[in-house]
Amino acid sequence: MKDYSKNHDDAKRYILSYKVDGENIIVNMATGKTYTIANDKKLEKMIISKMEDQAKSASVKPVKKIHKILAISQPLVLPFAIINYINSGSIFLLIIAIIIAEGAIEYPLRVIINKIKNHDVKKLEYFLDHQRELNESIKKNDFVKIGVSKKAMDQMEIEKKNKNNPVNINNIDSFSLSDLKTLKSNIEIVNAFYYGNLAKPNENHNKTLIKK
Repeated sequence: MKDYSKNHDDAKRYILSYKVDGENIIVNMATGKTYTIANDKKLEKMIISKMEDQAKSASVKPVKKIHKILAISQPLVLPFAIINYINSGSIFLLIIAIIIAEGAIEYPLRVIINKIKNHDVKKLEYFLDHQRELNESIKKNDFVKIGVSKKAMDQMEIEKKNKNNPVNINNIDSFSLSDLKTLKSNIEIVNAFYYGNLAKPNENHNKTLIKK
């Protein structure tokens, strides 16, 4: 999952992901640090629970690295400001040009990044609201996966081999909000046509559940 830690101290305890590797579980923290702990089902459940609690409180906060991004863009902006100064001869206009140019970059950059993060928070909320229904239905019938992205489909196949829930907090970044909504819509369609038990349709079925 993405980093929604509130501050540096929170980041020290904020789990982004984990990986089961033989006898160990490798846990990745928001600070970039990793911990290797014994592979134990109870510990893994505790990690999952912690990550889901993090998802429940996820919210969009000001972009931390915006000034670093602007620092990279400054060398591109400065020549235009200098040309303006040469043409006008006014140091005041030079300063104004630099401020306007940086603002022209910063504002849309903040808008774009915040929009992406808002979308991700909505995805986490949707996942938490429907994860049980999604996982139970996917395990019963592969037809509910029709129409999702290749990235999501590949991830569900990996989880199936590892006997994990197809959609979980540790792999949520592999799914878009659209993927989750497609799964939910497919479940409703299959339930409606196959008496709510997700029984497989006959071999003459139409493999397209959702018309796009």
